[in-house]
Amino acid sequence: MFATLILFAAAAAATAAPITPLQPPCAAAEYHQLDFWIGEWNVFQASNNKQVGTSRIESVMGGCGIGEHYEAPDAPGGAYSGTSYSGYDRKDGKWHQMYIDTNGNVTSFTGALDDGDLVLEAPADGAITRMVYRRLKDGSVEQIGTVSTNFGRAWKPQYDYIYRKK
Repeated sequence: MFATLILFAAAAAATAAPITPLQPPCAAAEYHQLDFWIGEWNVFQASNNKQVGTSRIESVMGGCGIGEHYEAPDAPGGAYSGTSYSGYDRKDGKWHQMYIDTNGNVTSFTGALDDGDLVLEAPADGAITRMVYRRLKDGSVEQIGTVSTNFGRAWKPQYDYIYRKK
């Protein structure tokens, strides 16, 4: 009886459909909409082409997110650093970014892809801060920061950076 059971199990295993490997949890295209930003960058002010810092952006958490490490040693208020983690959330279909810097600021952004640009916003203290990440034709990336104090009816520029590969 035991030998028959083993023979039956072996025959069933030999005729079973092949096992399809599971896709990694973050294999979907949505998780990689910001991959164009991955790399080692020199960061320049768009208006005058003056270098303002450097940035290292990498894929993190097995491709489920993007980590940024920004350094501006000669910033006007003194050496400055900031780190962010960005990721696409399958639960709400939006991108989220948490940014923390050496000045003690922590900002939480939420947004989505809009005509090829990743647009993130963070409401705080009666204002809305907006960041736009735009891939440029030459392979560089533009990051534009604006702020609105009237619920998004008008936007004032904060910064416009161009990330160029090192």
